Amino acid sequence: MATRRTRRSLTTFVVLLVISIGLLAFDGQASSSVSSGIKSVGSAILSPVVGVVDAVTRPIGNFFAGAINYGSVEAENARLRALVGQLEIQDGTAAANRRQLAELMALKDLPFLGSLTSVTCATTSINVSNFAATIQIDKGSSSGIATGMPVVGSGGLVGQVVDTSAGSATVRLVTDGQTRVGVVFGSSTILGIANGVTATSPMSASYVAPNSHVSKGERLFTNGLQGAQYPPGIPVGTVISATTPINAPQMDISVRPAADLAHLGFVNVVLWEPAS
Repeated sequence: MATRRTRRSLTTFVVLLVISIGLLAFDGQASSSVSSGIKSVGSAILSPVVGVVDAVTRPIGNFFAGAINYGSVEAENARLRALVGQLEIQDGTAAANRRQLAELMALKDLPFLGSLTSVTCATTSINVSNFAATIQIDKGSSSGIATGMPVVGSGGLVGQVVDTSAGSATVRLVTDGQTRVGVVFGSSTILGIANGVTATSPMSASYVAPNSHVSKGERLFTNGLQGAQYPPGIPVGTVISATTPINAPQMDISVRPAADLAHLGFVNVVLWEPAS
């Protein structure tokens, strides 16, 4: 039954289509009054047909139009993505340049150096392990840098030159396990030795008599005593904690380095050597 109805519907559709085409053809030869009536009938017959055809063909046309435009849209998107990438790179480069400029400006006229001469160097590599902590800098003996010279940053003591070549040098940081710095606590006469422990740990201060007046927040400076490895007055660190364990021969003191060791893009080598 369904098949017969389908065939009848298809036959009717074809007949109507033929009649409509014939009426439209006749339209060119009929009088205007007759023509208008025929056109009305033809339009009424063709309207469903046109609607069906249009409904079927519009998505297809849209699809091909979209397919034609898709390539240009993708090309434009790719161009915009590339432009955004370039702007991000430029912004990152500008930010890095600003940071470098800020670091360099912070190294100018360090108040704790007084009249001491220094050479500004760029850090070329950082070498940190559990106990060793060193950096490489881009100047060496040809710039007047020698083994044993102090190295400072904007906050204070960074370390000491331990090896040189003509165009580079190795600096041992204050957190290195081999570091030993003679210090004085604040404006007092309390002396001690600041020691590196590990690259990721606070420094310690030793040889401070039990129950000395040392408290959290107190600053440590190089003491500059006769034969000291560093000139006096360079900030070394700040006391994090200070206690005297029971029956201990000295205080237990933890120290945070004064220099920002996480940002060592540039450092100053102090052209100073201890008196022999």
